Amino acid sequence: MSFLTLSILLSRSLISDFNSLLTFSIFTFKLLSTLSILLSRSLISDFNSLLTFSIFTFKLLSTLSILLSRSLISDFNSLLTFSILLSKSFISDFKLASTFSSLRLKVFSKYSISLYVNSFL
Repeated sequence: MSFLTLSILLSRSLISDFNSLLTFSIFTFKLLSTLSILLSRSLISDFNSLLTFSIFTFKLLSTLSILLSRSLISDFNSLLTFSILLSKSFISDFKLASTFSSLRLKVFSKYSISLYVNSFL
């Protein structure tokens, strides 16, 4: 074997090693990029899951607060309606008592006048 043949074989071996190293580097780069993409997708998915959970929690809390406020408003309306009806009842009773008092006063005064007039007859 001549020096030229040895150098060709050596260069082929080095080129083959370089190709192997290059191939290995490319595969490693692909693997790392795929892993980073998957990791970023996972993080995005986790973020989306967290965001979705936060949105659902917010919706739940807002729905509960709306229902609670509606219940409180309904209770307030019921209390207001009850107090209005009660005050109307008191006003009606007061008017009835006032009417009864004036009627009693009229009857009493008429009876008194008739007694007074009859006493002179």
